[in-house]
Amino acid sequence: MSTYAPAYLDRLNAIPENFARFITRVPGVEVTTDREAVIAALTPTHEQVLQEGGIPPKMLRRAQQVHGNKVALVGDIGCSFPVEGADALFCGGKADCCLGIYVADCAAVWIYDQETGSRGLAHSGKLGTQQNIVGAMLRSMRKTLGVQAANCIAVISPCIRPPHYEVDIPTAIREQLEQAGLEPGNIIDSGLDTAADTETFYSYRVEKGKTGRMLALFGRKPE
Repeated sequence: MSTYAPAYLDRLNAIPENFARFITRVPGVEVTTDREAVIAALTPTHEQVLQEGGIPPKMLRRAQQVHGNKVALVGDIGCSFPVEGADALFCGGKADCCLGIYVADCAAVWIYDQETGSRGLAHSGKLGTQQNIVGAMLRSMRKTLGVQAANCIAVISPCIRPPHYEVDIPTAIREQLEQAGLEPGNIIDSGLDTAADTETFYSYRVEKGKTGRMLALFGRKPE
């Protein structure tokens, strides 16, 4: 499962408490146009990755993902999951929960505050990027947890990119992160195009909807 901790997540995983993963295409799982059926088929592998990190699957916190810009604070107990209407989740540095976002061409964006240990994970596709969901998440993290963008590290996952898509999602996300106050050197872009490598990634566009979902994870390792 080490392949699910790729080099572009090294800055996050170098921090001992962090558990950052990106679960790509899972061999042997049949894809379908039914999103929920695919996710159900992928869940055993996703839970295995969590367990190998010492994180109980019951601690996974997910968003409904409606291509909007609603952000939700989650924790170890509380609201039901997935969080209705939300496309981004964040939690405090001491929370033992693990944030999870599904993607299949859209970008997942990890945000980590080096001062407070607070973590965020956003689903930023074409519409979410147009609505600046990463900016909304950073504003919520500042208001709720005192997070300062200048102290944060951000990572942009593999996603669809030109020439396979007419919108340059990762470049727009980078600009939004910089406008929010992140230092350019603290923004890591995977540089990988999901549409260019369907042996490794799921691509909704290339596979015309008959595809799986990758899972971005961001949690805190148990002490």
